[in-house]
Amino acid sequence: MKKSILTLGKTLSKIDQKQINGGNNCDYYREHGLCFGPVPGCLHCDQIEGYPGAEGCVLIHSDCFEGTEPL
Repeated sequence: MKKSILTLGKTLSKIDQKQINGGNNCDYYREHGLCFGPVPGCLHCDQIEGYPGAEGCVLIHSDCFEGTEPL
């Protein structure tokens, strides 16, 4: 179980990272089904910082906000 939880996120290749940093982030994120929260298949909430612009265009579970303003 622990191993399966640790492998939910996708490791981005150098090409993927370059496309994100120089391309349209929302299109890329949606194409890859990026989401954040305590949901199977989504990345942990604290990983959103590594995905520039993601907070404006992907699904983010309400638990990620923990009573604060949305990102």
